[in-house]
Amino acid sequence: MKKRIVLLLIILVITTGCTCRYNLTITNNVYKETISITAENSTEITNLNQKWQIPVDKMEYDVGTDPSTKTIPVTDTYNYNFSGSNLKLNYDFTKNTYVNSTAVFNCYKTLNIENYASSMIISTSKSATCFEKYPSLTKLVVTINVDKKVTSHNADSVSGSTYTWNINKDNYTNKAINLVLENNDNDSKITEPEETSANPPKDYTMYIFAGILLIVMLVAYVMINGIKNKEDVMDD
Repeated sequence: MKKRIVLLLIILVITTGCTCRYNLTITNNVYKETISITAENSTEITNLNQKWQIPVDKMEYDVGTDPSTKTIPVTDTYNYNFSGSNLKLNYDFTKNTYVNSTAVFNCYKTLNIENYASSMIISTSKSATCFEKYPSLTKLVVTINVDKKVTSHNADSVSGSTYTWNINKDNYTNKAINLVLENNDNDSKITEPEETSANPPKDYTMYIFAGILLIVMLVAYVMINGIKNKEDVMDD
């Protein structure tokens, strides 16, 4: 049966005083995203337990929000897990696919992941617009877990390798996410080619011999010209 594609956080509209917890765990090239929302009453529990089909790619998500569309998602959807009063949505991205995360773009207009020198920079736009889209949202907790050394960040708190941002209605207009990691990926390094049978070391012997011969010829030329000039002077 076909189901209408719905907004990722549409459930926030029908909740009261809702807190959303967003967690991103980065391990090698896996970006594991988890969104957790807890219902506060029986009505909310019923509303959350609807098995929403939510595309992970913001492009398809944008198309699906059109009220006239009734179709199943073509790309992958978030894994949906509702237990007790808690809803969890999760999906494992790669670095290239994470920049199109539906969850992120429901709250930030831009997401950048850039390599610069020996660093990787993760940053969002300034304002968390989800507080404007979903008036019932009172608190958003963002945590990012990393497996690399962090050289710069603007997190509110740090515990080991976990960085946390606490966002609410008072600070959401000036609450960008900024995180700078050491980038030790192999594709960011420049290495010399190995010496193999197909790529043997270069032999510079001929070049050295040619250079020495050229110098000898130049010296001989200068000496011969010097002797000739002296003979010309004596003849005069």
